[in-house]
Amino acid sequence: MVDDFVPAEIARAQLNSFHYLYQDAEWFRSLVPTQPKSFNEVRICRTSILLFVFSLEALVNRVIAEFVPDPVRTFLLEREESYSLQDKWLILPMLARGDKPETFDKGKYPFSHFCEIVVLRNDFVHPKSDRTAFYRVLPNQKVDPLDFNCIPKGSGIRETDIVYRQTRLPRDPYSLQAEHVDRVKKIVDDMIAELDRLLDGRLRKADWLHNETWHAAYPIGSTFSRKQGSPGGGAA
Repeated sequence: MVDDFVPAEIARAQLNSFHYLYQDAEWFRSLVPTQPKSFNEVRICRTSILLFVFSLEALVNRVIAEFVPDPVRTFLLEREESYSLQDKWLILPMLARGDKPETFDKGKYPFSHFCEIVVLRNDFVHPKSDRTAFYRVLPNQKVDPLDFNCIPKGSGIRETDIVYRQTRLPRDPYSLQAEHVDRVKKIVDDMIAELDRLLDGRLRKADWLHNETWHAAYPIGSTFSRKQGSPGGGAA
């Protein structure tokens, strides 16, 4: 019977949410070539983009928990919903490096572009009822997404109605393609690289960025302990 089963050992893992979200985003991106010129391609791209942005949300919370000393760490984690994702990324380097209060330049890449992909994420996850998109109606009644370079004069349509200003990503969720996923991934990777620089390389030291910490949960007194990537795969 199941009740009589006694495992030899049980391990407890401190899950790395950044790792699996980032890995899932890359996996969805890898599927794009299998669905060329199809609506499934759009769905795959949309999912990959959102997962890349979600991975940054998971990462900043993990870095706060690991590198910001108490009592500031506890204060932030207890009030994390009070801070925007952008604010967390700005204050994190200053709190984790008290001896060098340096942070991202808000007006420069990659932070400026990071702010836009967070807006994109919010537009997708918390859509407004008056959200619009624009399409060219072709002679056969087929519709194609309107390119921001093809806005007719006098139409009243603004370039920023079609694309986000800095990233040039389309606002229309039905217009997303592989190139847009790659653009988001680069912004994500550059944000991580800059945070790693601000933290003196601590993110990538011993592959902390992707590792999960495992300890023994049963039996009492076991010495099982290791660090590795998730059960589903290694580090990206």
